[in-house]
Amino acid sequence: MEPKEYIAELVAKARKAQAQIADYSQEQIDALVRAVGKAGYDNVEELAKRAVEETKMGRVDSKIVKNRKSTMVAWYYLKDKKSVGVVEEDPIEQIVTIAKPIGVIGCVTPVTNPTATPLVNGMHVLKGRNAAIFAPHPTSKKSSTYTVNLMREAIKKLGAPEDLVQIIEEPSIELTQLLMSSVDVVVATGGPGMVKAAYSSGRPSYGVGQGNVQILVDKDYQDYAALAASTVFSRSYDNGLPCTCDQTMFVPASRFQEMVDLLVKNKAVYVDDAAVIEKLRHTAFTEDGAINRKFVGATMPQIAEMLGLTFPADATILVVPVHAPIGKEILCREIMSPVLRLFPYDTFEEAVQFAKTNYWEEGKGHSCSVYSANDAHIDYVANEIPVCRIMVNQTALNASGGAFNNGLAPTISIGCGFWGGNSIGENLTYKHLMNYTRVSRIIPGAPNPTPEEIWGE
Repeated sequence: MEPKEYIAELVAKARKAQAQIADYSQEQIDALVRAVGKAGYDNVEELAKRAVEETKMGRVDSKIVKNRKSTMVAWYYLKDKKSVGVVEEDPIEQIVTIAKPIGVIGCVTPVTNPTATPLVNGMHVLKGRNAAIFAPHPTSKKSSTYTVNLMREAIKKLGAPEDLVQIIEEPSIELTQLLMSSVDVVVATGGPGMVKAAYSSGRPSYGVGQGNVQILVDKDYQDYAALAASTVFSRSYDNGLPCTCDQTMFVPASRFQEMVDLLVKNKAVYVDDAAVIEKLRHTAFTEDGAINRKFVGATMPQIAEMLGLTFPADATILVVPVHAPIGKEILCREIMSPVLRLFPYDTFEEAVQFAKTNYWEEGKGHSCSVYSANDAHIDYVANEIPVCRIMVNQTALNASGGAFNNGLAPTISIGCGFWGGNSIGENLTYKHLMNYTRVSRIIPGAPNPTPEEIWGE
């Protein structure tokens, strides 16, 4: 079948399926959303194993945690939300808001997250009474297809049309581009090139921005032991693939060695040999400054082999010191592997400005963590750093809303605002995947001010 015919058939089936649920009640829709999430939850081990075996990226244990937690948190968030009929009433402004489906959503999924992305995006798409067609990365097509088939089986068991979720089983750039130009809305979770293609598709699109999380540790922060443990977990999680993983940590120079010792206590390997660091620069990045794909998601043994070193068998992450921001130090760019850069600073303001420089070069719009008990310093970070999320005294892994103890909406697709070249700066949810009709009535007793009253003349 020709590419255009193939995509046209997928879209036609999706439209037919979506029309069958357009009048579903909130209870029926929520049952579908729950079923899809539970299907993923019940198969987390198999999904994680298939993803790592196929892509050769990340860690099975991390992907188990990711699939389990993302589906749980997503359903916990979605189950009490209105997405059918009247979703909001404002008695003061006399506005009633009615939610309506969009139709067919095209979801481009990344090789770094081939199972959790379809699951969570699918839950949000269905919450809005839409159909989804997934375009996986070619390197992860089998694990993504397996995931989508689990979703289809769960939907079919409820008597709904399984074509509410479909996937391009043999993906290509041409097919993905055709899909993006054929659907009603595009959700692109992937690299900058794919996001740019989505915005160029001629369809309304939601893209995500690049991560490069900076961690600012204030001088008054005391719990270094907990921070070191959290940072090692974040940096080693799925071998550093998530965009929310900690990247560069700014630590007071007076406590630099203390942090090093605590990281090492958590099985990190600290290397400050200039020759090894220089080799790391040329190993992690190519001559033209692009990330070395062989380094993406690499394990600690693989990194040791690339650097000509020997790490302990239980090594968690590699830690190296840096003393300059991007422009002078390429290691301050995003590295999607378990490598943490430790940056000593003299004043907190200096650290913030160095972090700011890094963001403007790479990662602006995404997320930043600040560990501090000083509200003035937290406010300073919030006002200076060009990101959409400031995570206070918590790992930036929580920026995706994946924790029950913060108020960010749980998502798998993180908007980075206009800084990141995205159409939204929020965490993408079902709210972005619905049409809204606003019914406006006259406000009783509303004032009718004179020009003098308005302008104060």
